[in-house]
Amino acid sequence: MMSSVRNLLPSVTAVRHVHDHVVWLEFADGLAGEVDLSDGLAGEILAPLRDPAFFARVSIAYGALAWPNGADWSAESLRERLANAGGRSGKQSDDDAARARRAYIVRMPEISRFYGIIIRMLANEHAPPHFHAIYGSFEISVTIRDGIVTGSFPRRALQLVLEWAEQHEAELFENWDRLRGGEAPTPIAPLA
Repeated sequence: MMSSVRNLLPSVTAVRHVHDHVVWLEFADGLAGEVDLSDGLAGEILAPLRDPAFFARVSIAYGALAWPNGADWSAESLRERLANAGGRSGKQSDDDAARARRAYIVRMPEISRFYGIIIRMLANEHAPPHFHAIYGSFEISVTIRDGIVTGSFPRRALQLVLEWAEQHEAELFENWDRLRGGEAPTPIAPLA
């Protein structure tokens, strides 16, 4: 498992259908504005969204956009589209964004805990398969297959998380599949 570090994952905090395939979005960091998603509605799971009436049933699920048929749209992609479309930053402080992010993470099912590190996972989030780790005031997201880390973590705690993830990769994928199928995740042994 390889590792690299990026900034915190964006999280959608508000959505409103404007018309056709245009939505108004607001992110935890305050970026807000309208974005047209019509050019991204390819593939079988997104086919029902081509109907504007069905598209209008958009909601927020765990920081991303979601629809009743199980389709979702990652917050990262949405934020990039909005930034490119000229979205404007609001007045939300970094502290407010961090609190919103923390509240979002703690609603996820806990799957393991060791050395003060809490591991959580929620599969109806954006792909690729990943999990979240919390250690004190620090929070990261880690992709399962390649260990890409998004967020900030103390170096030793990060090493422990990556070691644990490498030991339990198969179980992490099984939990991702369970959650995607609507089942509860199974606990995973802590790092010993």
